[in-house]
Amino acid sequence: MKITKIVCTPVSLPFAKPIVMSHGPVVCSHAVLLRLHTDEGITGCAESGDTSVFYMGESQSSIFHNVSQLFGPHILLGEDPFNIESILAKMDKAARMNYQSKALVDYALHDLMGKALGVPVYKLLGGKSNPKIKLAYVMSSGTPEAVAEQAKKLVAAGYGGVKLKVGDNVIEDDIKMVAAVRNAVGKDVHIITDTNGGWNYFQALKFLQRVREYDLYLAEQPVPRWDIDGLARLRRKVETPIFADESASEIHDLIKLVEKDAVDGLFLKIPKAGGIRKSQRWVATAQSMGLNVMCGCMINSGLGAAVEAHFLAATEWMGRMENESIGPLNLHDLIDTTGPAIKDDLGMTMPRYEKGYLYPPEGPGLGIELNEEAVEKYATPGKSPVVLTL
Repeated sequence: MKITKIVCTPVSLPFAKPIVMSHGPVVCSHAVLLRLHTDEGITGCAESGDTSVFYMGESQSSIFHNVSQLFGPHILLGEDPFNIESILAKMDKAARMNYQSKALVDYALHDLMGKALGVPVYKLLGGKSNPKIKLAYVMSSGTPEAVAEQAKKLVAAGYGGVKLKVGDNVIEDDIKMVAAVRNAVGKDVHIITDTNGGWNYFQALKFLQRVREYDLYLAEQPVPRWDIDGLARLRRKVETPIFADESASEIHDLIKLVEKDAVDGLFLKIPKAGGIRKSQRWVATAQSMGLNVMCGCMINSGLGAAVEAHFLAATEWMGRMENESIGPLNLHDLIDTTGPAIKDDLGMTMPRYEKGYLYPPEGPGLGIELNEEAVEKYATPGKSPVVLTL
């Protein structure tokens, strides 16, 4: 089998409800759709997920360029898709970092291999260790009262944890939000805060000292990514477990974090690691050092979310704590997928989200059939697909 045709398409998926960020409302998820066609008539499909220059360092344009102009013509065309280790190594030599671009290729290769063998991707990764994946829901920002009310609805729907974005407001307002959510959901629900590196050491220390009575489950990246010493000092001063996200941008960063005794766990995003294959290496490294790992995703369609579902189902270590729920739920402004079928997604179907759990699709590959009408409808204006042939 060899790859004979590549189709790379920029897509812009509208949010059912705009997401409010510190720099203003975000109305679309700008992503890239990749299709790898083979001489045996099997096609692997994948979506990059939302792009974020401030977090991932990549944009829709950079991913589109890397895949259509660099990886596609020079590495993928004519290659056997089962030679995934060789392909990943060649991409690493061709481009430094650019992990979300490499992840997109990795996803499509896994979809293609699963389809060729007639098995779900989770079987390629070791089988189904976690038949259902417990989730914590990532919430939008807002007033303490509004966030607390939403948290009550999420807990009633089955979620055992909620994640609050903090760091963009004055600390006093973030403390009030944590207090309101704890009072609304009771003592047994996990509350996570994520600062995205938005505080300095002193601000993070004051916040975590003040919210001690509300029993945070963990604090994610409270200080800037470069301040590993600050993470270590903070961890010595507070009882709340400290997890790194942005500070672990490459796999060798895990070793630095452990050597400095800076973290209690790690936050992993599959595109940040560079794909499914590399994420397995991240988890194996963390597991060897006894670090718990929590997995999140970018905002994506059902096709993109299937990647996380298969990875989490197959990776036993990832069943030890909740994982993050963003993906198509945030895109379509949903709590779960138990209602009417979504008809305007890149996937004809999507992974099942029910009662606070995520279930992997059972079809071959990623198990998601591409919605060609949605691909045409959401093609990014002014950006044409690139088609490469052998």
